[in-house]
Amino acid sequence: MIDSLNMMAFVTAVMIFCQICFSGASILFNIVPVTQYVYVNDTVTFKCATNVTQFGLFFVTNPSVDGLVLSSGGMASLILIATSEVNGTKVTCELPNGARTEPAYLYVQGPPDSVSSLTGYQLDSCCMFISWYPPFTLPRLTVQYIISVGTDQHYLNDSITNYTYCPMNPTNKQYLFNITTTNKAGNGSTSNTTVEFQSTSK
Repeated sequence: MIDSLNMMAFVTAVMIFCQICFSGASILFNIVPVTQYVYVNDTVTFKCATNVTQFGLFFVTNPSVDGLVLSSGGMASLILIATSEVNGTKVTCELPNGARTEPAYLYVQGPPDSVSSLTGYQLDSCCMFISWYPPFTLPRLTVQYIISVGTDQHYLNDSITNYTYCPMNPTNKQYLFNITTTNKAGNGSTSNTTVEFQSTSK
């Protein structure tokens, strides 16, 4: 009788063990964040957690990416440095039985492209006006603008796509406007336009 009870307990334990090992429905785990938008050279961390602590978690990246994996119990972290080569990388967290999370993705922003449709004109007898369209930037990331006119230099944030320039002592000449895009990854391209200025002051 005792042997029969022991055998039943063993079979039950094996069935539970196999259910954990081979049935994804019994495993709860996820990876965060689902998608990351970062700048070149940023440190990126993906985290994974599961309710099954007896098996080690591991990460699979496509394309293959070198990174540091830290794992303890039912938690694991993948830490890597963002480069242009890892832009678009798909990351999944997996268990040895083949269960895996939905993929997370990594997108990397380098220095921004130049502005487009840069135009300018004389606004009145004192000032000039320029405007432009911003370059493409990944969601939740920003681009700034460095405006240079002669020795004058001004910095504008990403919500501004125009600039009014009023020189201290305006003269009748062409003013050259240089606009350089920049972000955390570095300076991007420079565009320029000239504005013909005619002062009407006596």
